[in-house]
Amino acid sequence: MSSAPADRKNQMVRDQIEAGQFKQALQLCNRRIKKGEKTEYLWALKAFVLTQIPGPANAEEAEQLARTLSDKTPPVVATDVLGLLTRVWVQLEDTAEVLNVWERAVKSQPQNEDLARDWFFMAIRMEDWRGAQKAAMNLQTKHTKRRDYFFWAIVSCLLLHNSLPEGVPERKLFGTLAYRMIDKARNDTPADTTIIPARGIQTSQEINLMLELIPHINPQEADKLCLEVLNSNNLGVDSTVGSGDWWGLARKRLDLLEKTEDWKTLYALCKSLLPGGNSENGDSANGEQSKREITGRGDDWRVWKGFVQAAGKLYDAGDKSVSQEALEKIVNHRKIAAAGSSRNGDLALVKFASFFHDKSDGPEGTPTLQEAVEEYFDRICTKNCCFEDLQEYLEMLEDVEQQDFLKYVEKKIASMPQEMENQTIDAINAIINQQKFIYLTSISKLDTASPATTKTVTAFVTANIQIYTNALQLGTKLLVTDNQYGDDAALLSVMGLIRLFTLTPTDQAPLYQSIVILETLLQKSKHNYQALLLLVRLYLLIGSIGQAVTTYPRLNIKQVQNDTLSHYLTTRISTLLPNDRRVSVLISDALEIYDSSRAQSANMLQLGFERGGYAQMMGFIELSQRIAGSVCRTMGEIELHRISRLTSTPSPEHLQEVGVKGQVWDNRDFDVILNSELSSKPSFESTIRLGPKPAERWALSFAAVESIVDSLKTGTKPPYIDARVTEANGNGNASTVAAQDPSTIITLAINNDIESPPSDREFTSQEIQFLRLLTTISDLVTAVHKKSAESVTSLLEQQLLPSTLDSLPTETPDWSLLHTLWLTKDSCIVVALLVDFLRKHAAKVIKSNALTGLKEAAGKMKKDVEEKAREVVKELEDEEREQKLVDQVLSEEGVGKWLRKEEVWGGVEKVVERVGRVREGIREAVRGVSK
Repeated sequence: MSSAPADRKNQMVRDQIEAGQFKQALQLCNRRIKKGEKTEYLWALKAFVLTQIPGPANAEEAEQLARTLSDKTPPVVATDVLGLLTRVWVQLEDTAEVLNVWERAVKSQPQNEDLARDWFFMAIRMEDWRGAQKAAMNLQTKHTKRRDYFFWAIVSCLLLHNSLPEGVPERKLFGTLAYRMIDKARNDTPADTTIIPARGIQTSQEINLMLELIPHINPQEADKLCLEVLNSNNLGVDSTVGSGDWWGLARKRLDLLEKTEDWKTLYALCKSLLPGGNSENGDSANGEQSKREITGRGDDWRVWKGFVQAAGKLYDAGDKSVSQEALEKIVNHRKIAAAGSSRNGDLALVKFASFFHDKSDGPEGTPTLQEAVEEYFDRICTKNCCFEDLQEYLEMLEDVEQQDFLKYVEKKIASMPQEMENQTIDAINAIINQQKFIYLTSISKLDTASPATTKTVTAFVTANIQIYTNALQLGTKLLVTDNQYGDDAALLSVMGLIRLFTLTPTDQAPLYQSIVILETLLQKSKHNYQALLLLVRLYLLIGSIGQAVTTYPRLNIKQVQNDTLSHYLTTRISTLLPNDRRVSVLISDALEIYDSSRAQSANMLQLGFERGGYAQMMGFIELSQRIAGSVCRTMGEIELHRISRLTSTPSPEHLQEVGVKGQVWDNRDFDVILNSELSSKPSFESTIRLGPKPAERWALSFAAVESIVDSLKTGTKPPYIDARVTEANGNGNASTVAAQDPSTIITLAINNDIESPPSDREFTSQEIQFLRLLTTISDLVTAVHKKSAESVTSLLEQQLLPSTLDSLPTETPDWSLLHTLWLTKDSCIVVALLVDFLRKHAAKVIKSNALTGLKEAAGKMKKDVEEKAREVVKELEDEEREQKLVDQVLSEEGVGKWLRKEEVWGGVEKVVERVGRVREGIREAVRGVSK
């Protein structure tokens, strides 16, 4: 046991380690060793410190110290020393030695349960599934009184099975072992659960573990075997053991019946679960019985959906009586329920009608789809879910039927009472749903610019502005954190304006009008998430990047949300505003999730084991894998590397590999923004993106760029990179991993991108030009290292020099101009690095005038970029141009007429101020290029 003085000395070393002062920590260790102190902990501490100091000599000494301790007889058993040794071997990338040192320690003290548990949880935290399996098997063998160790062994066998490649014999071995263990537990569980053997299944979590395991071990018969479990007396949905997760198990059974197309069983089961059970005369119920039937155990959309789907499938198979019975069941349920009280039952009628929409027959009394959606609107029109529920079915109607539905909606709204405030609020909600239907059936279909289109969209926009304005008087008593009742109408007006912009991109007035509307909305609904996301995107789109960076923190995105939502700001941000320090801070903050997630996932896994939460474990592991393999991590790190290059600041040390060590995951959420577009059309969010959506191909290519740049700085040959090989039209992750040089990776990515459909492309035209320059540089550097003078000269004179002299395109001042200018500037910086590299390593094979010409070409291009930026700033400062834009924004015809109203929008002066602030934001962004 350590003495108090030794503990204090050890803490001094740990303090230096936490401060990053590794050399000082090493000095403290060496002083104590010289004085004769030779404890295991001190030697392990020194070994760990050595792994933190770069250099082969330090790594070699650390390995020698660790080897001495690991091979020590008797073995090291102190958990603090073992923990340090584990970290040392991990740093030295020898995880097999980690398993060895713990296994020796546990074998030397076979009855030390705490030590064995520490080994198990250490392996779990490291995601060393082989070590975890050995540790768990040791625990369940040596400590048989603890039933949880038996299930730990099952889980660890499953985890090891899943981690091994397909076709490896061990994979089948560990899978079979896990299945036999869980199957024995199942067989040991009696139907009479008053007494269950210790190693029988006793909880719903353990049932879920079995259901999780079966598809991995026996995929061919998995559905059948899982249904057997869910239907069994001892472990089924209705068993005593399964009651702890009745709904979860019930839904799994419904999913499996649907998957196996056992429509008869699915229908009978759903019918028994629905409110009223198998009651044939639901409309006769009253009092408590009526209440119980309306809110029955199965009043869940999953049950109603299965019920209707099974009835439809059985109808197609010739059993028409079932569909008649199903219709009666739905109708009777709706008779009992008050209007709007059973959304699921109401929507079930719509779904039922949709099944027969294209058929010439159907059960007697089946409403037409149009009649069904009209009935649904009658009952649910005041709820936000109304549009989302009906969108799918409205799209199934013919144009004439859609227009008839809109007329019905208008008539219904006109008949709604509005004497009381709450009635007026209901009417506003119904009107907003109506406007969403109008957008879906009319605005979303407009694909070409014309005076008629402009007139239609403008009328839609002004109608929604009026709805928003009228609704404001109803929100005077709302809390500061609440959204105004008419906010969605304002968002719809913005969607209409964006439609006008996408049809005529040279006219930016609709963008400015949208920004005015959103800024005004956010003064009254400060936390409206939709409005904030939209505003960030529009600031970026129009080129006022600083305003986007200022607004973004108001979204209050935290933890794992960064992986799914930060892309709304950070996509291509290094080519838009690299010189604003806030940008790199925001990216760094977003990247913190990747460093912290592994420890958090390990903690959650340990808690899962300790509490027997086996059903959640696979979810924890998948989440960990999704975050570890997130393409967003590499994309964020690429942005930071480019920012450091463009701003001449130190670059990050690490660039995460893209999808080499595991599956590539794209966790970004693009569905957060309101969408009322037809399902056959691109989403609304896609219309306000900054170029094509970058993903794995983009990340691989620009990671290769960073390796090329690094080779220029270090004078080394561009390394081969393990990269996933993808097909041009592939939708999934790459199937193979192969070592390729950066030039090949980029060339393949460009070719695949060009051959892909427009919706699947990832590069802007400027990025393709930049990447082609870098492939030439990569080939040139490789030729230098091969000492191929002819190739060097050819590449330099025929390919590289002409590409650096391409003239700058003229752009409308927006994000794309900034993107072009900064990428061109980055090209100049990389070419300058190339010149330095060639002078050091190829001066004998390249004419000096060629290098001088290359440097001058890059210098001229950089000056041209900066001069272009200054010209754009002057244009943006032109008062006449700004006044012309203000006149368009405030035009009396259409939207401008409403924006002039002072009581809501602040009047002309406020709008002028807002436009001026956006223009200043654009000027500031462009001005940064010229510095």
